[in-house]
Amino acid sequence: TKVPRMEDKAKVASLEEELAELRKKIAEVNLAAGQKTWEAGLQKTLAESSDWQAIKPTSAKSSGGATLKVQTDHSVLSTGKNPAKDDYTITLATNLKNITGIRLEALTHESFPKKSLARGNGNFVLTHFSVAKGKSPVKIASATSDYSQANYPVANALKPDSKTGWAGNGHVEAANRTAVFVFEKPLAGGDDTTLTITLKHQSQYPNHNIGHFRLSLTTAAEPKVRGGHNLPPVVAAAFKQPTAQRDAAQQKAIADHYRTIAPELAEVRKAVAAKTAARDAAINAYPTTLVSTSMSKPRMVRVLPRGNWLDDSGDQVQPAVPGFLQFGQAPEGRASRMDLADWIVAKDNPLTARVFVNRLWAMFHGRGLATPLDDFGAQGTPPTHPALLDWLAIEFMENGWDVKHMVKLMVSSGTYRQSSVAPKAVTDKDPYNLWLARQGRWRLEAEMVRDNALAVSGLLVKTIGGASAKPYQPAGYWAHLNFPKRSWKADAGDGLYRRGLYTYWCRTFLHPSLAAFNAPSREECTVERVRSNTPQQALVLLNDPTYVEAARIFAERILKDGGKTPESRIAFAYQLALHRPPSAAEVKILVGLADKHLKHYQTDAVAADALLKNGAKMADEALDKSKLAAWTSIARVVLNLHENITRN
Repeated sequence: TKVPRMEDKAKVASLEEELAELRKKIAEVNLAAGQKTWEAGLQKTLAESSDWQAIKPTSAKSSGGATLKVQTDHSVLSTGKNPAKDDYTITLATNLKNITGIRLEALTHESFPKKSLARGNGNFVLTHFSVAKGKSPVKIASATSDYSQANYPVANALKPDSKTGWAGNGHVEAANRTAVFVFEKPLAGGDDTTLTITLKHQSQYPNHNIGHFRLSLTTAAEPKVRGGHNLPPVVAAAFKQPTAQRDAAQQKAIADHYRTIAPELAEVRKAVAAKTAARDAAINAYPTTLVSTSMSKPRMVRVLPRGNWLDDSGDQVQPAVPGFLQFGQAPEGRASRMDLADWIVAKDNPLTARVFVNRLWAMFHGRGLATPLDDFGAQGTPPTHPALLDWLAIEFMENGWDVKHMVKLMVSSGTYRQSSVAPKAVTDKDPYNLWLARQGRWRLEAEMVRDNALAVSGLLVKTIGGASAKPYQPAGYWAHLNFPKRSWKADAGDGLYRRGLYTYWCRTFLHPSLAAFNAPSREECTVERVRSNTPQQALVLLNDPTYVEAARIFAERILKDGGKTPESRIAFAYQLALHRPPSAAEVKILVGLADKHLKHYQTDAVAADALLKNGAKMADEALDKSKLAAWTSIARVVLNLHENITRN
């Protein structure tokens, strides 16, 4: 099934708006004079046009199990089972002679989704259309239609290829579609002539079978889509009425049709066609994902003696879950994945909600009410606040499993809004903060350490979704990665500054910056990460190009927006990075450091230039290089503070 991304939806919506404007323009132009001339010239042709004769099928069969019912207007309606793929075999009896072509009308129906053309999503794909007289196939010379979806022209239906076919865009627009198939040679026909028509629907899209259709034959020398005039039936019927006797609906039908062919609107229609094709192409380009469905007849599963899959002597077994989970009995006897899904969120199964809110609590308070997070069984510790855990679980379930509601509830609570600074007596009595007398304090996750530095500097790109990003990585880090050999090429532009969440993940060679801060390899599920404290982490923060570049861009912000004095700039940096003013001692140390580094870089332009060339972002040429390099050092100090990578 198609799964459009936000940018895909935005693109299609934009094209729809442009199409709406063009259609509005078509509707507003005054075409009265041109329409009058056109009507006068068409009257004679209409009087002579009676080319097509609808034939009532003598039989209609479905290979997929659908029920094909012949209607009073000689059309065929598909009912009952709606198979993923289906072939129709229709038999026609006729006395017509010199039959030159056959017409297929795909008709809308009130019972279909969107009142369109098929019982799936409203659209169909006819992968093959063939005609036989008796046992002899009838050769078809050409195929035309009044409408074909982009990349699905009616000519595709002449080729027995399941990857192509004729489609009518029924999932977008509910309208009848007509196709005409012209025979290579006229059929002699005559009394008791029997024709067998086969309509195949074998595309990759399930349930894309024509749901309502009608077949007609013609003896015209040049068969056309609609009689000898190519008019929609409702328009042709309106023209048969004298002008003075036409009602408002008939007048509107004629006027609307003329706007689709009027020479005055040719350029606008051309633009509509281009935009429509662009919209259809954008829809066809939507990413797809697999959707699994249960088999109507589940396969037999047996215990394999000694793991031998060729030995079918083992006991037959049924789907089930471990008994200690108290799954119970499936409603229909045999448990399915849907039964499991229903049980997971069932009112009488609080386990799911309790586990989830416990993990959510840990996100905001540093540890769960019950630990460890990934063991809620006999080996885990009992919750410190069982009543609170149960209340949160019930609140979660009764509010429709709304995660946003629970997040708001937790972060607005008095417990969450406590300070992580507490008297020594409190920390001594409860060092692990089991009883929640204060807020927790812990180092940020690996991805957030990087994101925080980028955000403070102003480099962070907040785009949601999209392809994986490849930030800076040490050269040769993948040198020993084999089967196949691969190399790392860092992104250019925004890809360097996207959130750590989007970093390209190689489980055997995890990005070293993230690995240093205990990011898991993802080779197995990791509910709760380890937090280590190593010298390597300080080296990463000091020397990784990402952090050096972030410090340099942060320094540019300090120099531009932090005021004119060193003291005001340090206060600005602290407020931006730590959300607090610096102490007098901190200001004194950093002012001295800034002065020391400024003198150094003023006497060593090469070192200043080397520092400012770290990263892909060019340094601001308007700023003095030695001053920018000196304040880059100050920014590195601030970004390396324990407080900057710690959640307080």
